[in-house]
Amino acid sequence: MPRIVRGREQAAQSTRFPGLVDALAHELKQTHEFGQPVILEQHFSRTGKMRVTVLWDKWDDVPHEERAEIILKAYERAEDQNVRENVALAVGLTFPEAYEAGLLPFQVIPLLRKVDPVSAEDCRKAMLEEGASILFPGGKPELRFASEKEAVEGIKRLVKRLPASQEVWAVVQEAGRIEPIGELE
Repeated sequence: MPRIVRGREQAAQSTRFPGLVDALAHELKQTHEFGQPVILEQHFSRTGKMRVTVLWDKWDDVPHEERAEIILKAYERAEDQNVRENVALAVGLTFPEAYEAGLLPFQVIPLLRKVDPVSAEDCRKAMLEEGASILFPGGKPELRFASEKEAVEGIKRLVKRLPASQEVWAVVQEAGRIEPIGELE
């Protein structure tokens, strides 16, 4: 197998998605409690390095090999030129990709009854404002989180956004997916 070594001059080339660099840099400067993108930073105290994972449905049309460069350029714009040296790994994933990777096992869902004071459309809008993804199969919004605590905080924000919906929301934890094993003989 060939070994391909790329230098910094190749990594620093311009991206075909400058709008995403600008948008992500803006998000890094003005973080929000909810919505997309979700920027996860894990800092390693022993090395001083960090791993950055950006969950964002805008990655959908961006090739995987360009996502890391967009993240690095956004950090350079938001912080400084030297931040690239501190990022050990930069990964960009859509919410369905993060779900498939096992990063988002908690889902907030509406359990609507006819007597509830909010509608399915009200819940849909609130979920989208909270950062739900519509890239999952079927195109219905899915609101997913990495932890139960994050999911519960998401419900609190949904209730603020949609008063009288406290009884509607539920957190579902996926214990593990069952994959078909093919035909049995």
